[in-house]
Amino acid sequence: MKYLIIILSCTFLFSEDEIYQSCIAEQNRVHRIEFLFPEIIESEHFIIHFTQSELDTQLTNGVWDSPKVSTSYAQSISDLLEPTLETYLNQGWEMPPPDCDESIEDINVSNHCIHFGGNAKYDVYISNEGVGLVVPESSYPVEPYTGGMASYMHISSLFNEFDEYPFWSHHVIAHEIHHAIQMRYGYSVSGTPGNYAHNAWFFEQTATYMENVIFPESIHLRTMLGNCNVVTPLTYPEYHISYTTEIYPYRSALWQKFLVENYNDSAIVRYQWENYGLEMVTGNPVSLYPIYNHSVEISTNEEINLKKAIQDYSIWRYFTGDRALNNEHFFEGINYCTSKTTSIDDFSMALSEMGSAYYIELPNENKHVQINSSVPGVLTAQYLEITNDSYNIFDIDMSTLNAEFDYNGEMNDFVLIITSGYNGEDSQEIPINIILEDQFLIGDINNDLEVNIVDIVLLVNQILESTELTDEQFIISDVNQDLQINILDIVLLINLILSN
Repeated sequence: MKYLIIILSCTFLFSEDEIYQSCIAEQNRVHRIEFLFPEIIESEHFIIHFTQSELDTQLTNGVWDSPKVSTSYAQSISDLLEPTLETYLNQGWEMPPPDCDESIEDINVSNHCIHFGGNAKYDVYISNEGVGLVVPESSYPVEPYTGGMASYMHISSLFNEFDEYPFWSHHVIAHEIHHAIQMRYGYSVSGTPGNYAHNAWFFEQTATYMENVIFPESIHLRTMLGNCNVVTPLTYPEYHISYTTEIYPYRSALWQKFLVENYNDSAIVRYQWENYGLEMVTGNPVSLYPIYNHSVEISTNEEINLKKAIQDYSIWRYFTGDRALNNEHFFEGINYCTSKTTSIDDFSMALSEMGSAYYIELPNENKHVQINSSVPGVLTAQYLEITNDSYNIFDIDMSTLNAEFDYNGEMNDFVLIITSGYNGEDSQEIPINIILEDQFLIGDINNDLEVNIVDIVLLVNQILESTELTDEQFIISDVNQDLQINILDIVLLINLILSN
């Protein structure tokens, strides 16, 4: 139980009435710690600030506790920080900005490094603030990402229960260093002035994905996606990629995982941040979806766009848990929840744009399906024919308000997948209505899915005996669809059989 609490604690730093809780703290809420008995461990790029004294106390969530730790605990964090940063830098990520100018000698100047941990290296405070968080502190307007910010970090003392930083929490180091690097590209998690949480989900989504890049054995994301009792992209596939509550932004790292694994490009997340940083400097509100589109096009040499990527993402999410296929789709997908499906009964819902999907179970019968939507050309739809461990995908033309298709479901399972598209505009709710009708094969009088001499005999008997027909039988027997059943229908039925 302690393990789960530690993993999730950074998400509960702020009040419940906020739209979204983030591991990036607002500047006026968390501060640098001034220990009574400070100690430091200094490495090439970092300074670890900590205390071993119980006289140092910290007020956290209304309780005074000591953040003391052992030297070995602080050293183990330092030993993780350096190789983690090196991995990021080797992959082309930017260096976290320096927090002060070491050329300033007058200690009375506000920008002197004495006020910023002692030098320009990145400061990490071992404290009780939470499992981990990053605090943006001062502007770093250096080209090309002039919206960048310097920052510092808090890493949990874990209440002095460990002599070394435990392996099951290593992912926190990767997560928080990624936040520090994100600050180099741009801090403003707001696409509009004053709206703090507008893009905060993007910060958490990418940082969570990068945990496994740095520590491949981390089970943080896998654990979250394996929990079928919480809100994830699998338990609620109809939620869009940028859904911001219930810790969804951490779990939506599945989207980043899909992009990297599907397009086999580990740099796709970095492309997003580089584009984000360049958009930040324009001063315009930043929308993430054009940035996602740009990253997909870079990775695929413009062969794939975001609309197609979102459609593929919905296919990948369907094949998780009990439906996972060997060597297909998500690595470790068998350990995730089985994605939620929806019954076709009285289906009439709205689908958010930006990555939402419905998996709709179709009955094992022969049916004609009509899909009605209010906005043509935005939604995409496919149906899957599933046989044992294989499947076929059939695309449905959604360019009009009314789409339709037939399927024969007596032998195999069928699932209809409706996915939001992307047209470069703001998200919108798109109403969908689906109608199932019995599938009629014109001329198949005995309803055996074949048109042959037996049907001719039956049609002749119907005409000679003036048989009273049901509506369905009338539609099937009226071969020329002139609302009459007569000798012309017999002639057309004979021609139909001979032509086949």
